[in-house]
Amino acid sequence: MNANGMTVFMTGANGFVGLNVVNALVKAGHKVIAFVRPSSNISYLEPFGVDIVRGELSDLEAVKAAMRGAQAVIHTAGNTSCEKRDWPLLEEVNVRGTRNVVEAAIANGVSRIVYTSTTSTIGAMEGENNSSSEDAPLEGFRAKNPYGVSKQIAEKIVLDAQKHGVECIILNPAEVLGAFDYSMQWGRMVMAVHHNQVPFIPPGGGSFCCAAEVGRAHANALTQGRSGERYILGGDNVRYEHFLKIIAKTLGKAFDAPKVNYGWLYFKSVLQEKFPSLFPGKPVVESYRMRVFGGTYYFGSAKAERELSYKTVPVEQMVSNCVQWYQHHGFISSN
Repeated sequence: MNANGMTVFMTGANGFVGLNVVNALVKAGHKVIAFVRPSSNISYLEPFGVDIVRGELSDLEAVKAAMRGAQAVIHTAGNTSCEKRDWPLLEEVNVRGTRNVVEAAIANGVSRIVYTSTTSTIGAMEGENNSSSEDAPLEGFRAKNPYGVSKQIAEKIVLDAQKHGVECIILNPAEVLGAFDYSMQWGRMVMAVHHNQVPFIPPGGGSFCCAAEVGRAHANALTQGRSGERYILGGDNVRYEHFLKIIAKTLGKAFDAPKVNYGWLYFKSVLQEKFPSLFPGKPVVESYRMRVFGGTYYFGSAKAERELSYKTVPVEQMVSNCVQWYQHHGFISSN
């Protein structure tokens, strides 16, 4: 596929990952058609000067019309809930929304689809010395995660488009960290340390990936990725306690380590989700994520490094990128 002057139709362009992808696409000289929901916040998207079209993924004809003239599709939009009660929404957005994007791509003769999935669709063995690759089978409690299940179905829908002559690439980012995190993904921990409101310290560890590099990997996948392949986007494997200490050092702030029983917090979140009338209040974090954060699950990005020119970045740099963006946009003071 010719990389020069490519017109790329993109969903989720106004989100955290999406903005990093848009930044990379614009830097690479591509034209972007950003398809966003009518209610979407586009204040951080507008400065890029891309074409913005408002609509719903559930409206197949609207997606088809907005996609006309595009040579490639990057589909990042999705719902990330891990609660069973949210399955109807996960199915609507992640499954049916993806199916509409794929059908529109086929109808418009699009050459390539790059789909933003997650490491929640990839198996991982708990432990400091284990690092999973793309072919690790998903087993155990992680295989029952509603979010992961919906993304697995979506991956298959995307890959099935190859039967219609469309080249399809799946990207599987781990824990994304960096600039443009206005929706407070891992950035919420930066804010928690800044305000000395850390609710708990997870005992486990995870793979962190630089948001800017995740964006660049999407742009590179338009020309470098192999159709039918999945690529893990990981980076620095870090225990969460160390991660919080890095945030504190970057901010130049100390925080009080909460003296709470992690096991009890997890159990409480389960009760709040299953019996909301008996245990009112929203869990600090979804019970599934609490269980994951209690373990150590690491992922390797060797394949993406070889084939997509993906670069791993130290978590210190990722935290610095996030902090600088928050300071620049007034989320936290620069003092």
